[in-house]
Amino acid sequence: MKGKEIFISIAIIMSLFATTLISKPSVGASRSIAAVNYISTNNKSNNYGISKDTSKTDHEELVYKQSLKYKQSKTQENFEKQAKLDELEKKIKKFLGSNINKVGLVYYDINSKKYIKLNEDKQFVAASTIKVPINMLMYDMVQDKKIDINEKLKFQESDYEEGAGILQGTDLSKPIALKTLSDYSIKYSDNIAINMILRKVGNENKYDYIEDIIGNPTIHSGNNTTPMDSFKILEKLYLNIDDNKYYADMIETMKKTEYHDRIDKYIPKEIVAHKIGDFAECVNDIAIVSKDNPYILVVFTNNLTEANETIAQVSKMIYDAQE
Repeated sequence: MKGKEIFISIAIIMSLFATTLISKPSVGASRSIAAVNYISTNNKSNNYGISKDTSKTDHEELVYKQSLKYKQSKTQENFEKQAKLDELEKKIKKFLGSNINKVGLVYYDINSKKYIKLNEDKQFVAASTIKVPINMLMYDMVQDKKIDINEKLKFQESDYEEGAGILQGTDLSKPIALKTLSDYSIKYSDNIAINMILRKVGNENKYDYIEDIIGNPTIHSGNNTTPMDSFKILEKLYLNIDDNKYYADMIETMKKTEYHDRIDKYIPKEIVAHKIGDFAECVNDIAIVSKDNPYILVVFTNNLTEANETIAQVSKMIYDAQE
């Protein structure tokens, strides 16, 4: 009887031991199953390592062929895009005709990084388009805590300038907040507002700031620029690599401008953040167009008959061609 009890005890112990082995998963086996599942999921084209005996050499050849096919596809896609871009450039040049030397233009597709450039390095009078980098300088100084956005500036007689704006003829005895001055200088192209801002940020700082963006020296007198330099300024505003929280607000203010007779005349106004400029025979407009496929458009003109309409027509051509 004693021997039988010992035998039963041993049987129970062995049974418990076997159950433990069965219930405890094998780490190695689990990893293998996970690896097989991963290979199966990511190699559906050849089931490498599962249902088909494919060598490492065959697999590398397949990857090479797939990579080559992808490159060929991208090459074809780029070729087609370039062909469309070339056709658009021809259309613009034909439209401008004999006036082409009176126009400076940069069109830049942000996603494809492709350009159309006409007289892009030619000097033009910037006029009020200069108000864009001045405001950017102010907001960068605010971000760097060099000036306070809540500060209010007092008007000085040297700030007065006729022309565009809404401050002329108003009571200027009370200080005006920097943010209000910025909005007025963009929305209404207010000359007094921008002069007050420029007095705060420093005229010489303006030139240094622009040179830092465009990567080349400028003439520190007058108010000249080139289409390419203005494009680089808008690109900085759009990309906002320093994450200036005021840039987005500035772009929205540019969409609310009072002026709609150029780049945004024939296209949806709500997607066009732009700044016009006029001085004597110079008529300009610079814009960030937030279409599904966004782009930047800069157009400067000098002594061009019906310049507003010309800019509007060129803008419509580009908008219609943009995917």
